[in-house]
Formats: sequence, C-alpha cells, structure tokens
Amino acid sequence: MVRPLPHQDSSSPDIGIQQDALLHGLSRLPRRVQQVFLLNRLDQQRFADIAKRLDLSSTCIEHCINQVLRSARPSADALADQAARWYVRLQSPEVTASERIDFRRWLDAAPQHLQAFHEIELRWRSLLAPAWQLGHDGWYRQGRAALSLSGCSVAVSLGAAVLLAIGLWV
Repeated sequence: MVRPLPHQDSSSPDIGIQQDALLHGLSRLPRRVQQVFLLNRLDQQRFADIAKRLDLSSTCIEHCINQVLRSARPSADALADQAARWYVRLQSPEVTASERIDFRRWLDAAPQHLQAFHEIELRWRSLLAPAWQLGHDGWYRQGRAALSLSGCSVAVSLGAAVLLAIGLWV
C-alpha cells in the first residue's frame, strides 16, 4: 500500500498565499463541483453517498473531484492527470480488484509515478483549509434543487419571483 507523506508545516507565510490561490481556484469551479467536493472533503461522505444524495452517477462524482484536483494544480501535467485519476478512482465504490492491480503496476512502473501520486495526496490535503473557507456557511449541504447563488438559494429566488408575478398579475 502507498504510504502517505508527512503533513506540511502551515506556519510558513507562503502557505497562506498558496491557500488563497487554492481558494480562488475552487471558488471559480461550477457550484455542483464545489458541492460534491465539500460533501466529500468536509463531511467525509463517500462517493456513493454523494451520488445518491445529489442523484448523480458515480462517474459524475469522480469527474467533479478530478476537476477540483485539476484546478488545484499550478500547471497542466499529463503524469499529474494520471495520478489524480488513479487517486480519485481508488476512492470510488465501483473500483474493481483488477483496477487496483493495474494501479499497482502503474505505480511500480516508474519512480515518477509514485512521486506524482504522493504530490496528488499532498494537494488533496492542502485543500482542507480552503474547503472550510468555501463551505463555512454550510450552503453545500442543501439539496439538489436549492444550490446557493450569491447567498440566496435558487428555491427562495424562484418563490419570490412567483409571488412577484402573482402580485403583478392580480
């Protein structure tokens, strides 16, 4: 099994700048992707539970988490993309034994693979603080139909629009 690397020291001034950059990148993602990420990262919900809660496929959940990891990297890198896909796939309830064997083969194929995988693990850990900032008010726990838009839920906005239309019509 892959051993996790030690946690970075968060007292460095560069860490604060990095956290701000990560928060900015996360806040630019679509709300659904943010919601999936926060349910997984903050509430520690498994992919299957998130998929059921939001009525999405497991593949969609994996795609969302891959988007998060892609947005958290400073530059495009094919090896990092492979490592991220493996990292996310291994969390899926649908991962098969043969996929785990394929992962082990991929990992053992080159030292760069192990390094890339560890970097993805560290990147995932670094997303905890920005996740807390992004989801501080709990908006992401709302159901599928009530995603937050600028602090006002879609359901409330639609309700207000209907009441306004009825008031103008009468």
